[in-house]
Amino acid sequence: MRDASDSDRQKEHAVLIGVLLDLSVFFPYLLTVAKIGSLAMLAELLRGGLLLVVEAMALLTLRSVHRSRTYYYEYGVGKLERMFSVSIGGLLLLSAAFIVIKVVNSTQQPLLPPFWASVAMVLVVYNLFANAAPLWPLWRATRSGTSIILRSQFRARIAKAAASVTVVVCVAIDALSPDRELARIADDAGGVVGAAFMTVIGAQMIYEALPDLLDRALEEPLQMKVNAALAASYDSYEQLVGVRTRRSGAVSHVEITVAFDPARTIADVGAVTLRLREALRQAIPEADVVVIAVPLRDEPPSGAA
Repeated sequence: MRDASDSDRQKEHAVLIGVLLDLSVFFPYLLTVAKIGSLAMLAELLRGGLLLVVEAMALLTLRSVHRSRTYYYEYGVGKLERMFSVSIGGLLLLSAAFIVIKVVNSTQQPLLPPFWASVAMVLVVYNLFANAAPLWPLWRATRSGTSIILRSQFRARIAKAAASVTVVVCVAIDALSPDRELARIADDAGGVVGAAFMTVIGAQMIYEALPDLLDRALEEPLQMKVNAALAASYDSYEQLVGVRTRRSGAVSHVEITVAFDPARTIADVGAVTLRLREALRQAIPEADVVVIAVPLRDEPPSGAA
């Protein structure tokens, strides 16, 4: 286990701010939705609740990676993360379908009591603030590295903040308009927009998770970084035997096998492999890099990449 660096803590605090803000609004939102039955707020509640679970898992993953606590799994907990993402994505799609059914069967509602109309307006405005406020610390944290978790959280925050603007408008019409038919249409529109966001986010989570569950190789931009690191040290080893890459959740795994002249010392070989590892970790932050040194053989090894 290692201590987290200042940069690591900055990333964790950026995600933690979002988790705490979402928690602060979730339970008041739940009570208000149960009381007034707003479809726009219900869609926001379902989406926010499920994504809150994702944020909490992202925070736990960041803390584990930064402190090297994934040693109990040889390749980290990426498979578990991705299976979890598929499950949450499926729940988002089911929630979207539930909201659409509610919209289809919606009826005109009476004018909200002034107290609950005020509560609803305060909550949706605060929820917009809760979704927008973490954008600045998340953006600052993404500048200190190319963390996949942070980039995902930043994109999710932008989507949530954009959806919250629609919810504020729809709930304002629903809560304040004396025209109850207009209020019903606005509430239904808010529910449909929320369902659309849930559908897009849920489908995206499933789409991104499935290839990693099947051990897809790293994306081409990351492969290029691996090739660049190898090219920069091409005169330090005798032969490149093979390169294997894959992603396990948010962690990129890179395995490189290089051959050395048997006459070279262990210290010399160790220095080269260490430089390769450090170069790749700088190019791909939070990557798990393994460099395997083997003796040079006259004939090409079987199965070489």
